[in-house]
Amino acid sequence: MKKLTTSILLALFSVTIFTPTHVEASWLSKTWKKVEKSWNEAGKQSGSTGMSGTSTSAIRLPQRSEYPSSFRHGQVVGQSMDIQDLTIAGVPVGAQYSEIRKALGEPTEERMYDPFSYTGPNTFMRYGGIKYSSLLGNLDRADMITIENRDAVTHRGIAVGDSLEAVFKVYGRPTHINSRNDWFYGVFIWASDAKSGITFENDGEKITKIRIINS
Repeated sequence: MKKLTTSILLALFSVTIFTPTHVEASWLSKTWKKVEKSWNEAGKQSGSTGMSGTSTSAIRLPQRSEYPSSFRHGQVVGQSMDIQDLTIAGVPVGAQYSEIRKALGEPTEERMYDPFSYTGPNTFMRYGGIKYSSLLGNLDRADMITIENRDAVTHRGIAVGDSLEAVFKVYGRPTHINSRNDWFYGVFIWASDAKSGITFENDGEKITKIRIINS
């Protein structure tokens, strides 16, 4: 670059010395402006290349391998979440079915307790992609809320289909990641049914289902 600059300056100097006096004096200034312009453009391109090279890299997400596979029997892990974080569509986890109906109206589907069914929680109210279910025999209230599509978002704005990166940005590091790679935020007692919080089931990149539980 220095050699090129020197050559240009020498050429300009030679033109100034040997060109007849009738040549316009503005020629030199015009030529010099062209040189300055080319330098400025080269500088901008260089700066642009430098900025692109230092662009923000992708966020490093927590991995299952960073969490214990087990805890001491009866150990309390994590911290309780605000009730707002355990509320979907204005209905908090643990609400009675009568309260849910009053708040949201008639469900799109519902099923009451069936003593002959052993397939798991079978008392629920469904409103589109939101399902309010009973757990552990508490048949009058919904101790679990499941979001199966984008009909609802969490209190912090996360919906099914959002990325794990989006979850990490608003919720931070999970309390625990289990063997299925589910991200859990909240508190639980190891080797028991006691659990309160929110779980983000995922395919490794995006949220496939959201569960809020208080058992």
